Amino acid sequence: ESAAPHVPLTSCVQPPMGLFEAHVPQLIDPVRGGEVVWTYDVEWERSEVKWASRWDVYLQMTDDKIHWFSIVNSLVILLFLSAIVGLIMTRILRKDFARY
Repeated sequence: ESAAPHVPLTSCVQPPMGLFEAHVPQLIDPVRGGEVVWTYDVEWERSEVKWASRWDVYLQMTDDKIHWFSIVNSLVILLFLSAIVGLIMTRILRKDFARY
């Protein structure tokens, strides 16, 4: 049962499920303020999953395997960017101290 009645799309004619029909691309005239016509269709399905628990599947870590490569990669990037900022700050401060 849907919250809204099923209303077929009137802006495009859909081919049968799983088939793709060749079509002519939509031409847009920028001089006349070209308008792009597009549409999509959504079908809502009821679920037994409670609203507050909908992300639990993605957020729970079921395996104890730590992704060491990702951790090391993040640390290397952090050190590299910190070194660049430190280098820039050193050059700026050296010039400032040389003036006084």
